[in-house]
Amino acid sequence: MEQCLVLGSGLSGRAAVRLARRIGLEPVMISDGPEVDAGQAVAGYPLIVASPGVKPLSSPLYRAAMRRIEAGEAELISELEFGYRALPAPRRLLAVTGTNGKTTTTELTCHLLQALGVKAVPAGNIGLPLSDIACDMLEGRLGPETLPVVEVSSFQLERIRDFAPVAAVLLNLESDHIDRYAGGLAEYKLVKFRIFQSVPAENQLFGLSMTLPVGRRVTVEGHELLVDGKPLIDLTETRLDAPHNRENLAAAVELVLRVVPAGQLFTPEFTRAVETFAPGRHRLETVAVRHGITFINDSKATNPASVIAALNSLPDPGSPNIVILLGGLDKGMDFSSLASQAHRIKFAALFGECRARIAAAIGDAFPAADCGCDFRLAFDTALKNAVPGDIMLLSPACASMDMFKDYKERGDRFTELARAGSGSTGR
Repeated sequence: MEQCLVLGSGLSGRAAVRLARRIGLEPVMISDGPEVDAGQAVAGYPLIVASPGVKPLSSPLYRAAMRRIEAGEAELISELEFGYRALPAPRRLLAVTGTNGKTTTTELTCHLLQALGVKAVPAGNIGLPLSDIACDMLEGRLGPETLPVVEVSSFQLERIRDFAPVAAVLLNLESDHIDRYAGGLAEYKLVKFRIFQSVPAENQLFGLSMTLPVGRRVTVEGHELLVDGKPLIDLTETRLDAPHNRENLAAAVELVLRVVPAGQLFTPEFTRAVETFAPGRHRLETVAVRHGITFINDSKATNPASVIAALNSLPDPGSPNIVILLGGLDKGMDFSSLASQAHRIKFAALFGECRARIAAAIGDAFPAADCGCDFRLAFDTALKNAVPGDIMLLSPACASMDMFKDYKERGDRFTELARAGSGSTGR
């Protein structure tokens, strides 16, 4: 039995192992560690599958695998590519990437397609690896009519070859994950564009905020969403009228149009689906109102651009009224854009690994306090600077893994503190 090596033992790695066994390969799973001889560990395997969490610049196993690739001794592919190759014919799927909005757009696309009777399932970076979807289809747990809608990160695009969505959308491009790429932001952007390498030109889609000269079938005029120039829905009747969610909705509808005829969108069923969709937790989620202060959990905002999108979505009373918690894992991002938000932010509580870099970037644009790596201190400090009418916003601009398991745990901790009723305000 032919062997394959799986790098990384997380969710994607375990899914790749499961799929490898299903298609008749003998998988070996390994992760970096002080006692692992990387060169010896990757020797002899004709196929190496990399989990997205394995970092090309710092993983000894990845670098050793690359030396074998460069010598023509093996093939190195991503778990995404591995899952795609195993999908039953005709291997149909939709794909979503971008710096921000991927999860909401993926969920929304599935929601809209399901309302029209398409058996769409979310996959990829959203939680269920494509290798698991492929395995479920091969085992009959999912039918042949299943249409995966795949949230794709730049990590997953690094080692693709055959990956060919029916249609794909690139929502936006901002500073993120710069620590992963030797070429910085320029390389990050090039990796993102790889999603289109096997997609027909007419199905290469872009978010509304991107100024590329492409034809769009879905546009927004005022508060109205139009398809092929015809009014489809009044966005004020939905939860998707904020600028970033307009982009997510327009992208989702563009993807839907690549699967079903446009006439099916002008139906009560489709309108109801748009009107009933609610973005998931940890995305501008109001979790408490106490003493006149509104507490909003936006823990999924893991880069500066997503913070600015959040600020633009909140009511502007004409003077700064947002007390914000900023900080987390340092991904080498440019935080300078946050300084432009002094008209919205009245105070920032800085925490986590890259708090000093954020402080340097914002300068004296608005007051801030260094709260170390103590999230409770950051929360209490922010609360002391809030008064009735203010918004206390967790929108950290950073990943969470320096202090938390993931953004969900961070958001849950904020929610817990917001609802506990402890601490004192600046009244």
